[in-house]
Amino acid sequence: MRALILKMSVSIDGFVGSADGGVKWIFDTQDDEAAAWTVRTVWDASLHIMGSRTFHDMAAYWPTSTGVFAPPMNQIPKAVFSRRGTVVLKAPDTTAALRDA
Repeated sequence: MRALILKMSVSIDGFVGSADGGVKWIFDTQDDEAAAWTVRTVWDASLHIMGSRTFHDMAAYWPTSTGVFAPPMNQIPKAVFSRRGTVVLKAPDTTAALRDA
């Protein structure tokens, strides 16, 4: 049995996104060592579990990205949870986080 590991970026005051929903602070505060650790951790996943908003941002961004996180984010299978069912996978919604990526 594999371990379930939560990898999440959270500010010291408990927020994932800024007041406007952006995540620029995550990219601005990550040094090379932290980025390397995150890439290794992400590659160890056999499945990414996410909500529909995160999925839409990732689906809009990662396929064309050349960043160090792009290969694992594109290649590892995803499970998307939504109250709206499979229709969510077809909707073009994105959030402020995509703007900051």
